[in-house]
Amino acid sequence: MEYLDYSQQANWEPHSSFESPIDLTVSQNLHQSFTQQSLSLTFTANEPLVKKEQANGDQFLAQGSLNIGDQKFELQRLHFHDGSEHTINGQYFDGEIHLVYQNAAQANLVLAILCEVAPDSQEQLPLSQIYQEQASSSDLADLLPDELSYYTYTGSLTTPPLQTGVTWVVLAQPHLISKESKAALHADYPDNHRELQAVNGRKVQFFQQ
Repeated sequence: MEYLDYSQQANWEPHSSFESPIDLTVSQNLHQSFTQQSLSLTFTANEPLVKKEQANGDQFLAQGSLNIGDQKFELQRLHFHDGSEHTINGQYFDGEIHLVYQNAAQANLVLAILCEVAPDSQEQLPLSQIYQEQASSSDLADLLPDELSYYTYTGSLTTPPLQTGVTWVVLAQPHLISKESKAALHADYPDNHRELQAVNGRKVQFFQQ
């Protein structure tokens, strides 16, 4: 299969001025308490993850749910980026995992988990286990950091057709990965990240746990 060529991304046609990814910089007056809009995630299914090859990147079909405030979303799939797409105060990370959810109205929410190499990291779930379909949906809980403080804003998907109106939830605490997981990520999905897009006046909120 011929995969999406990220060297040609300047030719991707956006559909709005509210594109993703962006640099996440939050003014102090937009800091909120986690209790004002809490976030919870559940991964209970023991069925193996199923890999689905797509031109815009391999997708791994999974099950789970996400509650944010009074809204509920169901997990559809996840995929990986070698090098982060989002930055926090200008800082890039070693990778980014996207879990794509939908609610009953078919609105999309993407949970982004930033990845950072820690040389002595003892991963409970090496990323290659997911690539090789040797993990189940319930194992995905091992990707979550210790706390769920998060940034949120409205943007787009980061691959064509760049669907708009997407709620982004980016966890503030990165998931620690090993050097081996970073090497596997780069080998399988080399440099597959979109460049930063203009914020264009959008409000980014930060909910601190």
